[in-house]
Amino acid sequence: MRPQATGRHRTEVPGADESPAHQVRPLRRDAELNLARIMEAARDVFAESGYDGSMEQIAVKADVGIGTLYRRFPHKEDLFNAVTDLAKERTINIGEEVLAEVTPEDALPEFLRRCIATPSCWRVTTTRPPWSESSGVNSVLKQISPVVDKVLQVSQGAGTVRGDIVFSDVILALMSVRAVADVCGAEAPMASRRFLELVLDGLRPGGSGPLTPAMSRQQLSRVLTNSATVNGG
Repeated sequence: MRPQATGRHRTEVPGADESPAHQVRPLRRDAELNLARIMEAARDVFAESGYDGSMEQIAVKADVGIGTLYRRFPHKEDLFNAVTDLAKERTINIGEEVLAEVTPEDALPEFLRRCIATPSCWRVTTTRPPWSESSGVNSVLKQISPVVDKVLQVSQGAGTVRGDIVFSDVILALMSVRAVADVCGAEAPMASRRFLELVLDGLRPGGSGPLTPAMSRQQLSRVLTNSATVNGG
């Protein structure tokens, strides 16, 4: 009988561990809350200061210890990439929501408005991105391009966006409006919205004649990768 009793005892071990597991869960919840605060703080610091924003600034804004921050993200580049991944996911989600909720005529304008209204790391990518040309930005562009292309195409099909607008034009439009927001936001918060409407007006048919050739996706990737040389922050 003793071997059987021993076997029964072993089958009961997982159940016996339930109480310690419950004790660990608050720690996991705390870790999740800390991560959420870190990501939000990093997004804001990078938006305000570009890639030059320090890990110390992020830790203070997140209200976590610097050791906690470095245990989660040993290098600033790791944290930057995590923020960029979230921005990429937000962009894709916005595009999918627009395609599902908005008429084709208004798809691209609404996509741009929602992207601009959503905190992003566009300013980070125009200050000092730590990417190589073979990774990072190329991956982001490849992953967001299908939904951006679809949004662009449905508005072009509806006749509300000129036919010679391409993916790189959309990305540059986002970058330019975010740049205006960065420069003018403190003194004139509405300036970027006005500039966005000017950009949207330029995307509509009936404007100027044929445009100069558009920037290729390869050129856009190189600009984002090497932009530290053309933008001092």
